[in-house]
Amino acid sequence: MLTALAIGANGAASAGTPAMGRFEQLRGQDLRVARVTYRLAIANQAQCAAVLTPQLGFVLHRLEQYGPADRQEAAHSFGLGVHVGVMAVVGDSPADRAGLLPGDQLLSINGHDLGEPAANGDQSRRSLDRAEQILVEHMRRGAVTLRVSSASGEREIHFVAERGCPSNVEFIPGDEVNAWADGKRVMISDGLLGRCATDDDLALVIGHEMAHNLLHHRQRLAAQGASANTMLPAAAASAEIRAAEEEADRLAVGLATAAAYDLSGAEVFIGRLMGQSNVAAATHPDLSRRLSLLRAAIADVRRGGEPGVIPKG
Repeated sequence: MLTALAIGANGAASAGTPAMGRFEQLRGQDLRVARVTYRLAIANQAQCAAVLTPQLGFVLHRLEQYGPADRQEAAHSFGLGVHVGVMAVVGDSPADRAGLLPGDQLLSINGHDLGEPAANGDQSRRSLDRAEQILVEHMRRGAVTLRVSSASGEREIHFVAERGCPSNVEFIPGDEVNAWADGKRVMISDGLLGRCATDDDLALVIGHEMAHNLLHHRQRLAAQGASANTMLPAAAASAEIRAAEEEADRLAVGLATAAAYDLSGAEVFIGRLMGQSNVAAATHPDLSRRLSLLRAAIADVRRGGEPGVIPKG
């Protein structure tokens, strides 16, 4: 997978955190990632005009995603039962304005069932993907009616989803400091999220990984001989990967700028992050070059320069 900011350090451990505090922290982390992702996606509608897709505006999860020892507390903290649940809702999204709440369980969309509960962790991931696919398919057609349940009973929620750049970004608990893109999804670790002191920092990280997917870097590099799984290439392909990283940095600047994030601290952030690396950077530009190109991209995009062309499909 394309790894943009794999610095191999350890983040702050969460061991020993009381269960309720840990789960509430998890919700806050998921919401932070979702909020920044949503803003990037919606603000760049013009840039992504050829590939616009409905944005949920909320984060899904299932009880089976949690370890057996945590499920009772997770069910209590999040209001989770047998159905796919709402972990967090992005403020001022259509779903939020329509009244969707964290803790709601989704029963159906436009009368279409969202699937059976999963039996284990692996099936839970597929089950969650299937539920999201059903939601997006219906939202693509226009207005939707969600039937949800909570402790107060069942109700219906009506809204029309906004469209934006494809932006399937997920928060992954764990101390590893990393973010990566697999061609369709973006993953950002707990350890890296903790290194993003501001949402401006986080927007640059998420924008970089979104850019890899929007620019089809995984497919392009695989066609040029890089490993489809690890992206650790032969020497001849290393230059191509470094070029892809530079393209992703430039488009990330454009995405974040369009979303009105402040990139005045971007050089300091990237310099500090990459300076902490204990991983060989053979597939990435060296730090001085990366910072120089980042500085130039920010200046150019502020003057109205083209950050990158997003292809169709």
